[in-house]
Amino acid sequence: MTRWTLYFFWIQLFSLVLCEYKDSESLCASRETCSDCLRTPRCVWCSTRVSDHQNANGPLVRCVTREKLLKEGDYWCRTSDVIDEANRMIMLENRALSSTKGTDPVQVQPQKIQLRLRRGNQAEDYQVDLYYLMDLSASMESYRDHLSELGVQLAEAMRKLTSNFRLGFGSFVDKVVLPMTNTQLEKLISPCVLKKSGKPCASPYGYKNQMPLTENITLFKTRVQEAPVSGNLDSPEGGLDAMMQAMVCTEEIGWRQNARRLIIFSTDASYHIAGDGKLAGIIEPNDCLCHLDEQGFYTYSTLQDYPSISQINKVAREHDMNIIFAVPGHKKDTYQLLSRSISGSRIGIIGQKSQNVVALVSGEYEKLVNCITMTDNAPDIIDVKYFSRCLDKNGELTERQECGGLRVGNVVDFEVVLQVTECPENPKEWRKSMQIKPRGINESLTIEVEIVCDCPCERPGYPGHTAAAEDCRGNGSLVCGICSCNDGFYGKQCECVGNADGAENAAAMVDCKPNNETTETCSGRGVCKCGMCECIKRSNPQEVFYGKYCDCDNFSCKRSGGLVCGGRGKCECGTCNCLPGWGGETCDCKETNSTCTPINGQSTEICSGHGDCICGSCHCHEKDNIRYSGQYCEECPTCPGQRCEELKNCVECMAYNSGPLAEDGKCDQCLHQIDIVDKVVEDLEKDLESGARVCRTPGDAGCTFVFKYEYYRGGTGGDIKIFKIQAEKERTCSVPINALGVAVGLIVSTVIIGLLILLIWKILTSIHDKREYAKFERERVLAKWDRGDNPLYKQATTTFSNPMYNENPDVHENDDCN
Repeated sequence: MTRWTLYFFWIQLFSLVLCEYKDSESLCASRETCSDCLRTPRCVWCSTRVSDHQNANGPLVRCVTREKLLKEGDYWCRTSDVIDEANRMIMLENRALSSTKGTDPVQVQPQKIQLRLRRGNQAEDYQVDLYYLMDLSASMESYRDHLSELGVQLAEAMRKLTSNFRLGFGSFVDKVVLPMTNTQLEKLISPCVLKKSGKPCASPYGYKNQMPLTENITLFKTRVQEAPVSGNLDSPEGGLDAMMQAMVCTEEIGWRQNARRLIIFSTDASYHIAGDGKLAGIIEPNDCLCHLDEQGFYTYSTLQDYPSISQINKVAREHDMNIIFAVPGHKKDTYQLLSRSISGSRIGIIGQKSQNVVALVSGEYEKLVNCITMTDNAPDIIDVKYFSRCLDKNGELTERQECGGLRVGNVVDFEVVLQVTECPENPKEWRKSMQIKPRGINESLTIEVEIVCDCPCERPGYPGHTAAAEDCRGNGSLVCGICSCNDGFYGKQCECVGNADGAENAAAMVDCKPNNETTETCSGRGVCKCGMCECIKRSNPQEVFYGKYCDCDNFSCKRSGGLVCGGRGKCECGTCNCLPGWGGETCDCKETNSTCTPINGQSTEICSGHGDCICGSCHCHEKDNIRYSGQYCEECPTCPGQRCEELKNCVECMAYNSGPLAEDGKCDQCLHQIDIVDKVVEDLEKDLESGARVCRTPGDAGCTFVFKYEYYRGGTGGDIKIFKIQAEKERTCSVPINALGVAVGLIVSTVIIGLLILLIWKILTSIHDKREYAKFERERVLAKWDRGDNPLYKQATTTFSNPMYNENPDVHENDDCN
């Protein structure tokens, strides 16, 4: 049997607590207790007793920066009295890497360390558990029949990668309740009829573990063929229900502790999510627990809701599951969205006959083992950053959690930076435990973190803690060199009682001034009482003055977006103490390069190698009239196809023996593989998956040629390497223009067109004139004026008729008779 040695990695771990301040000295000096001092980065405390410091010049500043300690040494504080808790790392378990066949491999070294605050190997013949989770509703009948025949092929393909391989199978339909499933009695017995055989399908069910993980491939084939095909009422299926049970039922499924776990989720439908159960009156949330009976059926299918996507993601991470969604092309978009929300998941397209399942699983598995991603479960108060050179040992150490392009025998180093962001109020939370691990591998580095939030001398019974000390006049305890007064007493030596201010004492007034050059006590923000400043209170209780001389506050820092420190840090003594990952005066600058590296892209270079990462954003370069743009400077508007300009000279030289490289005789410098084809075929979907680009670019002699290149994520550090170039056999060349013919033709056509215009104008004008003359002649002929009459003369009188006068003689006679 062929054995394959997969990749190796070693994790080196170091811790760092580091924050930058503009005025570190004043920030340290404002700390009044040892614990506050040590909680401030780069500050150290002097525990010299008050009585031992009386002869020193000036008041003792007990909390200073480590730089000042190194500079002044004993002039500031005796070495024995300096409290500076250093970071420590203790190795608790450090078993050597092991890849011996027949034994459990050791892949992470060391395995357990202890940090007082403040580095793995993939084995030969690694265990692989693959569980095939399939939708067996009626529409998936053809897929099931072909899957049973592919079991042997699937096992053989996986055993080329590892001989320690096991295979399991489970199926799902949906919840047996309305409206998900038809609950009529006859439909509960047989909800559908199979298309191929014409036989009634099986009773509906939610999820069943048909076959736990086993090395018996023949049994797998039998169980798949025997698996009942059923049906449901609505379109979505109960796939998330089944996935949850397949992940959490460790013993029932048979997951091995140290195996790489793969789930192939195959369906042709969408999925129900949390909340859909309410349609059936199921309101109990999913409890993420195993509920399989002895026959392998999911018994809580109708008792609790579907799991949410966040629950699936959480459980997949906790159980180191690598999920491959094998779906038809028409469901690609749906499951791409789901895959983006589930850590460690991928998507692949299966054909109608599932003949590409073997290639899909093998390919996706190779992607898993060719890429390593670091994960952790650090608490919120610990910020974790990962740095690596991946496979480029001489490259730049950059912030990244993932390295790709790994091959047999590769070694990858990761450096991990831990930063404590705050001290919990509860001392019980000062001890934390966390794990750092590669995703998909059930081994981890356990880190026990002890956070330094106080000083030993502040604990009763420890050296440096004296109750009723003479230095405190018996009215308080001496704690780390300063007095902690009993109730009712205050002052440097607890010499003051009640509310006496002691302001009349000149010595007390001096103690309330930072130096002798100022006459203002307590920085004008407080009252001097018994040589100590009592800071005034502001109307807003969230805003306070503090410090030995009330010289600090938590509200006067610069603002961004209307918020102090941009809402991404704390204002300490007038300076922003930013949260991890942020910097700048107002904490609005991202201190990481990870946001400048494309996610799931072809390049792992910062800003694609075409820009600088400033404040977490890419600022792209512009050179030689070539300007890059885009979020990661991955786009080049002036570079067709982005790499077309880079490759065109080689393609033109190798394919057509022309271009600048051919003229210089430098074709041998082109190391790319160039294939000559009759026609470059464009397929948008396949080209998108493979990262192929089609270029149409001009060349010599006015010819344009077409070529297509594919690139992949490989090489050292995941750099881009050109994989294959296809160039069309024939170029498209333009025909030379006959300049003389064009000129003569232009002149002749201009003259002819001019003459035609003149001729048309002349004809139209003649027609118009002829019509006007004819009109004139008609009017002249029709005029018949008498020369004896003046046509302008009018009579001076007007004749009117009397309407009442009747000229009929008969009527007059009749009137006379009357």
